[in-house]
Amino acid sequence: MTGIPLSRICKEKDMPSLTKVYNWIAKHKDFSNSIQESRRIGAQSYIEKAMDELEHADNRNIMIVREKVQLAKWLASKLIPIFGDRQEIKTDTTIEIKWSTNDLIDVNAEAEAEEIGTTKDKQS
Repeated sequence: MTGIPLSRICKEKDMPSLTKVYNWIAKHKDFSNSIQESRRIGAQSYIEKAMDELEHADNRNIMIVREKVQLAKWLASKLIPIFGDRQEIKTDTTIEIKWSTNDLIDVNAEAEAEEIGTTKDKQS
């Protein structure tokens, strides 16, 4: 588990194309879950590398290392739930709306249509 991106893995010889892998992800739930877990593990290893580089940074490369750490933090917030900045609230609410109609009500739609359509008769 070294945190190698999927696109780089798919470029290697004897590996399926990235399109084929994405199709597999869309079709197979278990494969999709495996990819998601791999991405979480990859993000963790990426964070560890960035933190190690930060500890060993000097004046020449500190800005580059800081950018890598910021990227690692962002990845962690999106892929690893404990580092996420969003709160997720799950509720199980069922709303049921019922109404009843009375079949005894008879509406005369023709009379209303005639009244709306004839403006000449009302002006006279």
